[in-house]
Amino acid sequence: MKNLMEKNSKGFTLIELMIVIAIIAILAAILVPNFIRARAQGQVTACKSNLKNISTALEMYSTDSKGRYPTTLGTLVSNYLRAVPTCPSAGSDTYTAGYTSVQSPDGFTVWCTGTYHSGVGSGANMPQYSAVGGLIE
Repeated sequence: MKNLMEKNSKGFTLIELMIVIAIIAILAAILVPNFIRARAQGQVTACKSNLKNISTALEMYSTDSKGRYPTTLGTLVSNYLRAVPTCPSAGSDTYTAGYTSVQSPDGFTVWCTGTYHSGVGSGANMPQYSAVGGLIE
């Protein structure tokens, strides 16, 4: 005869399962926003890198063109860039529309158009890169 105090434990109780699910839900609620923020930060860093590469190509063009910058970024394609890069947050070319050049004195500014980096606190049309000021966050 079985002792009434002995328990036949072949599984988890409903309470135990609910506690495990609650712990997992709490951890997910804590970690998911951090993962989203980290992804957004990685995308803005890649965007800054794109701007630096475009700026390097602009400087190379300027060196070859007696100190003048091109009127459009499309001029750089084939000789200085394979293609105008795409912003990782937008998934499209956001730099061509955000390019301006001046000739007296010679200079340029290029930026990521739109509000694609608002997840990391960047405003509209940021980040930017200019011939005079460098990277502007």
